[in-house]
Amino acid sequence: MSTFRDAQNRAHPNKTNTLMLVILALLIGVVSLQIWLLTATLNASLSGDRAIVWPAFYGSLLLFVSGGALLRYLPDPLRQAPPSPAKPEPFPQAALAWRTLAISFVSLTLAFAVWFMWSAIATKINDAGFRLTKEQLFWLTASPVLLGSLLRVPFGLLVSRFGSRRSNTFVTLLLLLPCMLAGWALRTPATPYWVLLLSAALTGLAGANFATSMGAVTLWFPKKLQGTALGLNGLGNLGVTVAQFTIPVVLPLALFGMLAGSVAPGARPIHLANAAWVWLPVILACAAALWFGTQDYPAQPKTLASQLRVCRDKHTWAISYLYFLTFGAFVAMGASLPLIIKEVFVNAPGGAPNPLTFSPLAVLIATLMRPVGGVVADKLGAGRVTALAIAVMALAGFSLSHFLQPHQFTGFFVTIMILCAAAGLGNGSCFKIIPSVNAAEAGPMMGIVSCLGALGGFFPPLILAWCIGKFGSPALAYTGMAVFALTCFSVNWWFYWRNESPSRC
Repeated sequence: MSTFRDAQNRAHPNKTNTLMLVILALLIGVVSLQIWLLTATLNASLSGDRAIVWPAFYGSLLLFVSGGALLRYLPDPLRQAPPSPAKPEPFPQAALAWRTLAISFVSLTLAFAVWFMWSAIATKINDAGFRLTKEQLFWLTASPVLLGSLLRVPFGLLVSRFGSRRSNTFVTLLLLLPCMLAGWALRTPATPYWVLLLSAALTGLAGANFATSMGAVTLWFPKKLQGTALGLNGLGNLGVTVAQFTIPVVLPLALFGMLAGSVAPGARPIHLANAAWVWLPVILACAAALWFGTQDYPAQPKTLASQLRVCRDKHTWAISYLYFLTFGAFVAMGASLPLIIKEVFVNAPGGAPNPLTFSPLAVLIATLMRPVGGVVADKLGAGRVTALAIAVMALAGFSLSHFLQPHQFTGFFVTIMILCAAAGLGNGSCFKIIPSVNAAEAGPMMGIVSCLGALGGFFPPLILAWCIGKFGSPALAYTGMAVFALTCFSVNWWFYWRNESPSRC
């Protein structure tokens, strides 16, 4: 007796097309039901009825799984694409490539530490004698993300124009500027708020470093290893954890004499300026390593204008949409999670959790999962791995609204860890897609993608602050992120996961 699949393979083309239309209609119905269910749940939750949250979550999960199961029965002519034979790629400068990757990783770790130092400073700044409101604190953590996002486009173009060694060394030396300004501004509580905000925003120079570093690394590796190489270089995200663990350690220490400025009275002295001064010698060491330990990739320099042609490529915007979610969630967690823990769980039984103990762990798991995403994408396909990561992020986002009471910190933090692990996996797999669809212009495309992705970390802290102020809870923000993740799932499926898609990878 023939199976459903055998019968489907022998079906007349018209019957195959009819089956496709029926399945697509069912999928549209599933998505519509899910949106209606989420909207009704959110309205009930905001009005104080939280009993409906978990039944609605399980109903939403059932609809999500049902929709995924329907994809299994799409007709074969629409599901399969002819396999393309793999071509062997030369790798003549392997030793230099791996050395470049190692040095770039250390420098990128430093850049992320500088970029996110204000997320750690914000939790201690009022203890040092400053008097800032919640909104002002959230702006101090969000403003570095804005400049760091916008500058990624020109920073990504530098590599193809001026060479990988010169570009990487230059952007690393630029980190001296925000560290020196922040160190001077944090010396005394008399510093005006606008100076603090300017200092925090200028730290965005460090965030833009990411585009230069990733663009330089991708030049040296063959296509089959680019997911692995970019994932390993992306471990530079560890800088967020480095900053959040290092800064509390150096604040009580008199490391820089008069440069540390006034000391806040209390049981333990707080030298707040140490949070910025501590990175200066490391910046100089990394710049020297880049200049003497790496080389410019042997390629003809490109004009900045010619590289902007990637703006016409639809994949630039499709990948940016996906990266807006995966990297944006990572950035938002790194920048705002300490304040979320401090504000939402201040009345937790047994005392409020220490934000700088827990938030680095969430960033750490996201960072460690990034190379896993690149390696697995090399083996199983970037579209498939990205789909898995986004699906987990959506489910975690819906779950968070149930763990926002003071006694539910454990459930909240476990869910955050799951969400961050999925975001890290998606980070690595998204960057594998770029050289797969446009290897010739991977550097400029990475600049634009990473720019828009980092902007995904600018808005969530502000939305979270607004939700806490308006509703007393960040539930609406987390639910909105989950709904956005479902749209990202659809985009990834259409371009990079469908068997019949010409850009499947």
